[in-house]
Amino acid sequence: MAVVVHWDLEFLARDIDFELLQREADRRRLDIAIVSADPERRKLARRCGFSAFGSIGDARDAADWRSRSRATVEPPPQPWWREPVDTRPKPSWPTPPWMRWAKLGMRLLVFLVAVAVVGGAAYGIVPSAEVTLLPAGKEYTMIVPVTADPDVEDVDAAARLMPARRVGTEIEGFIEVETTGRLNVALGRTRGEVLFTNLLFQEYVVPAGTVVRTSSTSYPIRFHTTEDVRVPAAGQATAPIESLADGVGNVAAYQINQIEGTATSAVRVINPQPTTGSDATEVRIVTQADRDRAREQLLLQMLGDAHVELSNLDVLAPSEFVPRQSLIIQAVPKEAYTRFVGEQADTVGLELRLLVSGLAVDIENAKIVAQSELSRRLPEGYRLVDTWFELGEVAEEDVGPGEFTLFVTAQGYASAELDTQHAVDTIKGQPVDEALQLLFAELPLAQPPLITLWPEQLARMPLLPMRIAVSVIPFRESGGLAVLSK
Repeated sequence: MAVVVHWDLEFLARDIDFELLQREADRRRLDIAIVSADPERRKLARRCGFSAFGSIGDARDAADWRSRSRATVEPPPQPWWREPVDTRPKPSWPTPPWMRWAKLGMRLLVFLVAVAVVGGAAYGIVPSAEVTLLPAGKEYTMIVPVTADPDVEDVDAAARLMPARRVGTEIEGFIEVETTGRLNVALGRTRGEVLFTNLLFQEYVVPAGTVVRTSSTSYPIRFHTTEDVRVPAAGQATAPIESLADGVGNVAAYQINQIEGTATSAVRVINPQPTTGSDATEVRIVTQADRDRAREQLLLQMLGDAHVELSNLDVLAPSEFVPRQSLIIQAVPKEAYTRFVGEQADTVGLELRLLVSGLAVDIENAKIVAQSELSRRLPEGYRLVDTWFELGEVAEEDVGPGEFTLFVTAQGYASAELDTQHAVDTIKGQPVDEALQLLFAELPLAQPPLITLWPEQLARMPLLPMRIAVSVIPFRESGGLAVLSK
């Protein structure tokens, strides 16, 4: 028999297809030749044991593939649903009584075993227990010095270092303080009389305001006449005078002998009597100590204002703060006093402009260092379950490697660490009273444990560890604090 396989036929394209075809040919005792124009398919057919040809004519001309004689193929057997069914009842034999009792006993035994298994499983699985343990504990406190350093990037709990960053602001201020210097000076204008001598042979009028003075060339004392004076020809006349400046002018007799202006060529002048009226009085003057005191007070005031401004900067995080002790003056762009040293004045003022910076530190970082130090100082087998902190003063001296050091008071409650798995292994399957005694004897507890069973009628702990739930609640004892050394 020749089987023609077209190019687009998907069947007979794999080895398994030809194997299936070979089995069917053997079952039917047929010789099959493959006819296909596809050389690859013909090559595959020959490899699988079939004769292969490119056309029907080539297959017809070749006779060697038809050497097997044809046989009659028997039809397949009749399907099972068409086979006849025997509907006759099968013969039954009578069952002996002892066999019936044996079967009943076996069934009862199986039932009892099943009930025992189910009951045992229920006893092991259904019961549950809740155990509450109150571990022993105590409160501890210690003072931890924490150093802030702007060169540190992360918290170093072992070295007690925390990072800090510098923030700054510009601030202006003015202050005025009273002067403390004292100086005795003459106050008031001096008065007296001078005698004019006419050098001319005619009357000469010395007008009011004519300036006369002493003969000193370095610091002459000057006066002026207060009214017009007629001096007769070749005669003399007196005129009242007054000093030009306050606090000067008390001169002795015959000290005023000079005239300023045009009258110097017409008359001569002399004071027959001393001038009076300028009294010595103590006045306040500016000293360097006054200026230093003003600067010190203003700096203290401005640093306080700068601390307030730095603490309210928007760049600070909610947990950051700027210690006052970290403030430094970076520059003084302006420093101006209102008075000179030695100047007569009741007050001296100072105006300053400062560039102030400070170190911003995070409170949470300080707490991390303090908690780490507190945990490290705890006795073995204890752990912190509650902590609270209080920031203290900044050290006046350098006690750490950073810019400044602040003291943090760390307090915490530490409880004993309990092995809950060991507790479960100890009490599983035990009577409740014995379980309570075992727990209190083997574990560091502050109070006897609490055990709640379900169902409540049970008097023993569950057998399965997974049915026992253990919870640990720290118990804070009353009493004082345990103080740890630094």
